[in-house]
Amino acid sequence: MVELPGYSLSGVFASFFFIFLSMKRSDDFRVTGSVHPILAMVGEDALLICQLLPKRTARHLEVRWYRSEPSTPVFVYRDGDEVTETQMEEYRGRVEWIEGGITEGTVALKVHSLRPSDHGQYWCRVKEDNYLAETSLLLQVASLGSDPYIHVDGSVESGLQLVCTAKGWFPEPQVSWRDIKGENLLTFSNHNFQDEDGSFYVESTLVVRDASTETVSCFIHNPSLAEEKGSDVSIPEKLQTELASLKVIGPSQPILVGVGEDIQLTCSLAPKTDAQSMEVRWVRSHRHPAVYVYMDGAHVAGEQMAEYRGRTTVLSDAISEGRLTLQINDAKTSDDGKYRCLFEKDGVYQEADLDLKIIGLGFSPQISMERLKDGEVKLKCTSEGWFPQPHAFLLVTNSSVVNVTCSISSPLLESRMIYSREIQQICGLLLLLVGVVGLIWWKSCRKGELGEHKQRGAGFAVGTFSADTEAQRHPVDIQ
Repeated sequence: MVELPGYSLSGVFASFFFIFLSMKRSDDFRVTGSVHPILAMVGEDALLICQLLPKRTARHLEVRWYRSEPSTPVFVYRDGDEVTETQMEEYRGRVEWIEGGITEGTVALKVHSLRPSDHGQYWCRVKEDNYLAETSLLLQVASLGSDPYIHVDGSVESGLQLVCTAKGWFPEPQVSWRDIKGENLLTFSNHNFQDEDGSFYVESTLVVRDASTETVSCFIHNPSLAEEKGSDVSIPEKLQTELASLKVIGPSQPILVGVGEDIQLTCSLAPKTDAQSMEVRWVRSHRHPAVYVYMDGAHVAGEQMAEYRGRTTVLSDAISEGRLTLQINDAKTSDDGKYRCLFEKDGVYQEADLDLKIIGLGFSPQISMERLKDGEVKLKCTSEGWFPQPHAFLLVTNSSVVNVTCSISSPLLESRMIYSREIQQICGLLLLLVGVVGLIWWKSCRKGELGEHKQRGAGFAVGTFSADTEAQRHPVDIQ
């Protein structure tokens, strides 16, 4: 018997046998799926299908549908039963196993009530014992949103400003403006935002500089469906409406409100005009979602930002004079910033800016002292709950009995919180302010000598920047 060096005949035979079984095993079945994207509309159902080849029953196999990780499946079917323990939460109750073709190896899963978040790649994995095969499918979810709405947003130095808005589009749409001849116009700005449901809200601005332009159109195009919707506007007609000759007036000074207090944002028409037939909305950076929308005497809840739900009311007693007030309860630091108040009628908007400043007066500062090994003394002054970033002040009385005063003040108010402490020292100290407001260091001179004191300071203050009372630390210069 001849043997290969370093190998036994039995070992070689076992290796070839294992390779043979593996090759045979890999030929048992494979999984295929559609090479083309599966296109379905938001709200409809989608059927995902993969096929075992050669055809064979899949009833006794494990079939796993998943997105990015097999461990968090969309659906699992094993030995004739559904397995839901590890199923992704967003698919519970929304997927259905289709039994029809399982005896011939057809593996089908129906996804009900499609959402934009369902868009993307899916994997179909079939497993038997230690062998598995899988394939991927692309599900394209699409939605034709609302018709574009064009309104006049007033005049700017270089021309007339038009704004085109639409919502409910998916995937991210393309926006274009065209003149009466169908030629594209240069857009001033485009903004696309995803709503909570994953669909897109679009807002596109066009500045018309040619005084002879009478009609322009706005088109929203869905790239997946190769479809678009359009609207046009007659500029002379819009400029002749009642609102075109009015102005919206807001507070000329910033509105100062303490954390936890109620906010009132008031705006009015000038001259006084009945606004009962108008739409009034308060917004932050863009028109949708809005802080609050008031239309036909009622609140339009569907357009409201999530963080303002349940916190807002409108005081409309003076609406016949064109004055409305939005009240936001329980002011949070996240409410701080710019707002806009918009009146709309017949596709024409007029607006005013409002500047809201939220103020948080924190806790009284506390001073603590720590004696270091080298004889130096470290003082720490802390205070939390301030908004916006406060100013920190340090006052040291130069004597053998040192009186240290820590003062914190709001940049928006004259209010200060002051704390002082006397510290008995035989020799001079070097002062350093660090920590939430700062640390104070005093460096001693040679033992038995009264030297000249030197002071240096560096520190930071704490501001309350979250509505749920969590504190975040931010640097601030010592003044």
